[in-house]
Amino acid sequence: MNGQNVKGTSKNIFLFVLNNGKTDSHILSLYSFAGINVDSLIHKISQLNFYCVPTLAYQPETGYAFGVGGGYYFKYINPAKISSFTFNTNITQRHQFSFSASPRLYIDYGNWYVFSNISIQNYPNSYHGIGNAISDLLTPPIVYSSRSFAFILQPQRYLTKHLLMGLLFSIKSEKTIVADSLRYRTLRTHVAGWNPYFMLGLGGEISYDSRNMLFYPTKGIFSKLAVAHYDPSLGSTYDMTVVRFDFRQYIPIYQQQVFAWQFYTDWRLGNLIPFQMLTTIGGIDMMRGFSQDIFRDNTMAAIQGEYRFPIYDIWRGAVFCSTGDVFNNENFMIDKLKISYGAGVRFRITKANINFRFDLTRNNYYKGVQYYITAMEAF
Repeated sequence: MNGQNVKGTSKNIFLFVLNNGKTDSHILSLYSFAGINVDSLIHKISQLNFYCVPTLAYQPETGYAFGVGGGYYFKYINPAKISSFTFNTNITQRHQFSFSASPRLYIDYGNWYVFSNISIQNYPNSYHGIGNAISDLLTPPIVYSSRSFAFILQPQRYLTKHLLMGLLFSIKSEKTIVADSLRYRTLRTHVAGWNPYFMLGLGGEISYDSRNMLFYPTKGIFSKLAVAHYDPSLGSTYDMTVVRFDFRQYIPIYQQQVFAWQFYTDWRLGNLIPFQMLTTIGGIDMMRGFSQDIFRDNTMAAIQGEYRFPIYDIWRGAVFCSTGDVFNNENFMIDKLKISYGAGVRFRITKANINFRFDLTRNNYYKGVQYYITAMEAF
C-alpha cells in the first residue's frame, strides 16, 4: 500500500503503536484524539512492524473482556516465514486475568521453525459439567477460581519446502480454589481437577504448510498432526494422551476474494483427566459465539468456512459459519449439533498483514448477538 491519505469519515480512536517506519529509529507514539481521519491514521499504522491495540469481547461467563494485544514482526523476505513475538492480556468484568506471549522464530535460514507459548491465568470460572447437552449442565454451575501456568515448546525442522517434523514439549500446573460451602458439590462431580495438579507431556508433530502468507493466506494448505503423552513417570499427576489434527485450506476465487475452511479435532485419552484439560468449543477462533468452557468432554470436532473479500484499500470483510460439538469418545451421541454464523470487518495494521478484527456472531443455542474485537484472523 502506498500509505497516502484517503478521505473518509472521522471517528474516535485510541491506539498505542511503536513506529518502525522507513528509518532505523523506533518512536513511541500515542494516538489519542478525536476528529482524526481514520483512513489516514490506519494507513500509517499498516506500515508498522509493531502493533499494540486494545481488544474487547463479550461472553456471558466473562462479561466484557478488556485487553491489549500486540506483536513485533522481524524483517522478512518470505511472507510465509515471518519471525515474530506476540502477546495478549485480558481483564474481564468478573476480575478474570490472563496473559500469554508467543515467540515464533524461523532460524538457520528458515530450515527450523520454533514456536513457544507461555500463559499465566488467575481466572474465576464456573464448572458446568461434562457433556454436549443442555441437560448435562449443572444448575447452578460450581463457581471456582483457577490459578494456572502453561508452557509449550515446539521445535520443527523443514524436511522439504512444505513438510515439517519436530518435537512437542508441554507443561501445565493448576490450582483450583473453591469456597468451603461448595466443596461437597465438587466431590459429587466425580471428576479430576479440583485438587492441584501438574502435567508434563512429551510428543511429536508433523506439519504441511504451503500457504503463501503466514497471517492472511490467500492460497495454500496448512495441516498438522500432533501427539503428546503425559505420564506419571515424567512427574505428571495423571496419565493422559492428547491427539490433535488441524486442516486448513485457502482457495482464491476472484480478485482477492478467498474461501477459507478448517477442520479441527482434539482427543484427550485417559481414564482420569482434569476437567480443565478436557476439550471444549467456543471462543474467538473456532465456533465463535459459543461461550468457551461450558460444553466440554474428552473429544471435539468442528468445521468452519469463511468467505473473505476486499472492501476498500486495506479494509476487508468476511462472512463465516461453523458447526461442531464435543463428544465422549466411547459414545458419539449428539443432543443438538451446535451451529454458529456471522460476519465481520478487518483492516490491516502491520506490513506483515496482521488484521484488526471485528466479528458479530449468532448461534442456535443462545439468543442475541455475540461480538469480538481482536487482532489476527480466526484461522
